[in-house]
Amino acid sequence: MNMKKTITLLAAAGILITSGLITNTVEAKSHQGEKEGLQNALEHVENEHAHDALHRTMEWKADREVDNEDSDEDFNEHQMTSQQLVEKDKAALAIDYGGSDTAGSVTVSFDSLPSRGANGSSITWKSSNTAIISDDGKVVQQPTTGSTDYYVTMTATLKYGDAVATKAFELTVKSAMTAAQKVAADKTALAVGFSQGDSAESVTLPLVLDITGKYGSSISWISGSPTIISNDGKTVNRPSIGSGDAVVVLTAIISNSGISVVKTFQVTVKSQLADLQKVAADKAALAIGFQTGDSASSVTHALTLPTIGANGSSITWMSSNPTLISIDGKTVNRPVNGTGDGTVVLTAIINSNGVSDAKTFTVIVKQQLTDSQKVAADKEALAIGFSESDTQYSVTNALSLPTIGWNGSSIVWISGNKPIISDDGKTVVRPTGTTDIQVTITAIIMSNGSVDTKGFTVTVKHQ
Repeated sequence: MNMKKTITLLAAAGILITSGLITNTVEAKSHQGEKEGLQNALEHVENEHAHDALHRTMEWKADREVDNEDSDEDFNEHQMTSQQLVEKDKAALAIDYGGSDTAGSVTVSFDSLPSRGANGSSITWKSSNTAIISDDGKVVQQPTTGSTDYYVTMTATLKYGDAVATKAFELTVKSAMTAAQKVAADKTALAVGFSQGDSAESVTLPLVLDITGKYGSSISWISGSPTIISNDGKTVNRPSIGSGDAVVVLTAIISNSGISVVKTFQVTVKSQLADLQKVAADKAALAIGFQTGDSASSVTHALTLPTIGANGSSITWMSSNPTLISIDGKTVNRPVNGTGDGTVVLTAIINSNGVSDAKTFTVIVKQQLTDSQKVAADKEALAIGFSESDTQYSVTNALSLPTIGWNGSSIVWISGNKPIISDDGKTVVRPTGTTDIQVTITAIIMSNGSVDTKGFTVTVKHQ
């Protein structure tokens, strides 16, 4: 069956389905003895033309399954070999250390040791000294205080089919720190956390003051001017206009097992801005928020238009063409295809206690795509969503299969092996035994009379 005829059949079925001529929508089932969705719909549809279109679509599916067998052979010829998969996983393999640890300084158990590579390799681990680091990395026993550090090799063995590779990690397990060492280390690491845009020389917003050090010390804070900055840093009161900036000393007391040290920080809290300065600063910082892929020269989706400036000014918006972009930016109506793009000027009025200024933004609202353009764009962007650490080469859990494209196309999925992966991707049955199974999942992308397909071949790992 040629592609033109295939597209015609799918388009006909798509139009009939979306126009409501098919009265019963039944999801395809993969369980033995249950009828597939198209067969079920075929038995329930009463419209003669819809019945004919569905019947021809089912014939196309049967042809497609034969084609998939050939495509699987082509895929096998071009996919990575088992050894290449293993080597790729080996190159990417890393230990997820706990806390602030590194290979040269291990003090706590690992957050995780990967058991499977991104490309499907199985990974097992072996410690050269299980008394210090267990094979699974969940137990790390530091040498006692005053003793020397220990050196441990963690060896990962990666396997995929008959392919095998190993990777060794040389680690240094640091001896336990004394309380004095912990306090000293926490003092060195301690810093004040500033809100975005702030610094020690310019504080306008609350601070982040840690109460526990990286090495376990407790930390308490004292503000030299609690009316300006509270002891916990969560409240910052800027001096009034004309009174000048305020310099505040923050004192941290770092303690561990009866040993304490002090560290001070000097910060400058900026005085409040005059209304004119607020408006000027907020105008300079003001920007429109665009959705992913959009820009001022290409608007296709809703905008984010701020209503409060960083310094407290109120912001209201006007649109030169509210039929294309609403005054709040939440509604964008693209011009009909063939009428050209639309230019819209958005004007922001920035106000603080009667002091106002304006800032304009010119944006281009792109005209609607044709159906064929929608399908082509949605096909290009279409991707399968994998669960957790799954990848194309290693599927163990349900898949996320989009049913609507970014540009509005409807998407229907057909699994080449329903007992393994259901049409909707929500059911994945891993094969028993020692053999993985490759499954081709085909997306049918439709917009009115335009149709195209996109295939994805994934590997479902055995149990």
